[in-house]
Amino acid sequence: MNKKIFPLMAAAAMMLLTACYHDKHEFTPNEFDGKPVGYVAPQLLWEDEADAAAIGSINALSFQVQGANGVSRARSFSSIEESADWLQQLPAGEYDILVTADMDEPSGYVLAATGTPAENMLTPTSVSLREPASSPRQSWYAVTHVTISEDKITVAEFRLRRLLTTLTLNIGNMPESYTINAKVEHIAQSVLLTSQTTAGHYGVPSEDELTVDFGSMPSTGTSFSMTKRLMPTASSAERTIIHLYLVTPQGIEQDCTIDAPNMQIGQNYKLDLNYDDIHPYIYIKSTGVNDWEVGNDLNGGQVHQ
Repeated sequence: MNKKIFPLMAAAAMMLLTACYHDKHEFTPNEFDGKPVGYVAPQLLWEDEADAAAIGSINALSFQVQGANGVSRARSFSSIEESADWLQQLPAGEYDILVTADMDEPSGYVLAATGTPAENMLTPTSVSLREPASSPRQSWYAVTHVTISEDKITVAEFRLRRLLTTLTLNIGNMPESYTINAKVEHIAQSVLLTSQTTAGHYGVPSEDELTVDFGSMPSTGTSFSMTKRLMPTASSAERTIIHLYLVTPQGIEQDCTIDAPNMQIGQNYKLDLNYDDIHPYIYIKSTGVNDWEVGNDLNGGQVHQ
């Protein structure tokens, strides 16, 4: 549930913020040839409150600011705490701001500018994984619009959204000495962070798609389980295809194709199957929820074999 700030509280918070900045340092001299200027400060929130536990582990935070007047600024920080002290001077006007958290090259991500602005003022920015099957640590992003007024501090509110989909495969009651490999088809090659969906959410998976190799699934006796963080399903595909390859001790391979609903940005998906449930083709019917989980109770979906 989103908390609303009443006007009186918002005004008090703004006065306190302004006073704190004046106490710490004077505002920088006008950097824009005498044009009327104001200031923007970030307020980072979470789309999913469960992610708030990650606040202490984030070590790469970047802001990209682009105005209708052509003014652009970029700033990076090593923590959320460090970014809280940022006060950016800008000419009065309209601005779009992109923030990314732990979406850097050391974490396994590749960010790229992809063309000229279309839906907003920001340069289109796409993100991909350096290795599609690497399952890097989770990352977050948000885009917001602000109006900068002369001699005022504007607080830009960002609701950080997870980027990667999390997929867990659990296979139980396997005969002894079997091995299992898995692949996932129709995974987006990248996500365009600054584009909006028809529902108005930022982040659109690319039409270009990949097949991601899950690799050999580790086992504990007769149970196999693996979790990976992946890009979501490509926007050109309506479904996600999962291939299971079961290999007997004699080297005979049994294949299973699982036809599942698409995987959306930042969501968690889990398949719980027993060996007796596995057939050459399994169709999972969507029940209208983002998360799907298939097991004996068919929670979140139905298996059609």
